[in-house]
Amino acid sequence: MNKQELDQFLEAHQNIEWQEDTDAILFRNANLPWYQEEAHRATRVTIDKLQQLTPDQLLQSINKGLDVECITRITGYFAKTRSFNPGKAAELKERYKSALE
Repeated sequence: MNKQELDQFLEAHQNIEWQEDTDAILFRNANLPWYQEEAHRATRVTIDKLQQLTPDQLLQSINKGLDVECITRITGYFAKTRSFNPGKAAELKERYKSALE
C-alpha cells in the first residue's frame, strides 16, 4: 500500500484513527470496544509492512476479527442487530436460545 492508497483507505474509513510514529503508524478503530477500553491500545504497523499490505489486509489487522456483523432472524425477517435501538437490543439478550443438535 502506497501513500495514496493509505490516504484513500483512511478517507473511506472515518472511524479509523491513526498517528505516525518514528518507523510505524498506529491505528485504532474508534467503534470497537477493544480500543475504547484503554486509550493506549493501538495496532502498530511498520512502514515496511504497510507497503506489503492491501487495504483489506490492513483493515483485518486493525479490527483483529472484532468487527463482526450480527444478524438475527425474527418472525421470518433477517435484521442487522447493530441497527437495533436499546430496547430491541435488550430484548434480544433476554430471548431464549436453544442449542442446535
